[in-house]
Amino acid sequence: MPKDQLSAAVGGSGEAITLVDHALILPRNGKGGFAVVDGQGAPVVDAVTFRKDGYEYSDFVDRDLPRKTRTLTGTYLYAGDYWDHFGHFIFESLARLWALDHVDEPLDGIIFLSPRRSATVEKTVTVNSFQDRLFRLLGIRIPLILIADPTEIDRLYVPRQGCGMGGLAAGTPAHRRFLQSRLRNMAAKPGVERLYLTRSNYGLRRGGIFGEGFLEQSLEAQGYAIYAPETATVEDQIATYLGARQIIAPDSSALHLFGFVGRADQNLAVVLRRPDGAKDLLPQITGFTGKKPLVVNCITRILSRNNARISSWGHFADLDFAALGAALHQGGYIDNVSAWPVFSDWRRERMLRTYEQRLDCTLTELRTTGADSVTLQDQSAVLR
Repeated sequence: MPKDQLSAAVGGSGEAITLVDHALILPRNGKGGFAVVDGQGAPVVDAVTFRKDGYEYSDFVDRDLPRKTRTLTGTYLYAGDYWDHFGHFIFESLARLWALDHVDEPLDGIIFLSPRRSATVEKTVTVNSFQDRLFRLLGIRIPLILIADPTEIDRLYVPRQGCGMGGLAAGTPAHRRFLQSRLRNMAAKPGVERLYLTRSNYGLRRGGIFGEGFLEQSLEAQGYAIYAPETATVEDQIATYLGARQIIAPDSSALHLFGFVGRADQNLAVVLRRPDGAKDLLPQITGFTGKKPLVVNCITRILSRNNARISSWGHFADLDFAALGAALHQGGYIDNVSAWPVFSDWRRERMLRTYEQRLDCTLTELRTTGADSVTLQDQSAVLR
């Protein structure tokens, strides 16, 4: 496609694609990330990464300086960072693939960058089962190339980022169309209209909702099927989400996938396990589905264990279950609030001792400062 037609082809929606001859991709010295520059060494603006409300800009590069590089001959699509983590992969690593709908000539591969440096200069991306299945559902059959070190590329299509953490969470129109046109067409799984997406299969070592088993039992009594997304294929996850009428879930990466396929005639309630757990989920799900989810914050305190290898995995949200039941009933997610069980103090104390025994730890209330302390103590609220 001619250069002067690339931006127009996206429909004037703010997305753009730049075709770069003799592109160079190399790590930004001392700054982290990568620089993508053209044949003169000027930064390619559309390659800028947006993350957490900030842009990761590149500087001018002197192409005449001696450096050890590899060369890829042919024409490629630039796709940005490749994350192994489920949530970051589907939320960020797919964010530039919308351009496949607007590049008409054959491509020799898709270029991903390794966020973590390795000794390997160039290799074919090794994908796990989930990623491979998702790429195939998106119709991608060309090679995926992971770059970790300086590489020159004959011709590189560089699309603007279509989704990302922070201000890009809702996704651009072209990015939403690309995903929905491929994933919403799958057949819905029948028979499961009420769904709770549990994290209990991760075990206590990943943190989460304190007493999630109690919540599961309470929702099962209201007709909800308990579903662990990480145990299912991506096809099964999508089909299950498409067939559900009401979904309740703690804030988690699984909801990013629902956001890609969810519709306005479905109802989603997000139960916060982290005070800021809806920061990216709320705009993403609203932007993609056209409907704002119900976000319920009934956190009374955060319990933290003293021996967690990763600090965030050691946090458990202790919820006001009575307030949660009332919020779900008010939102139409449970039918009989009088049948919603009480999570008594003695049960909470017994469960606390059980957690400490199984994790060989001490659980204490996480002390926070500033706005966080207000969030934990004073905001049992429903956000509409």
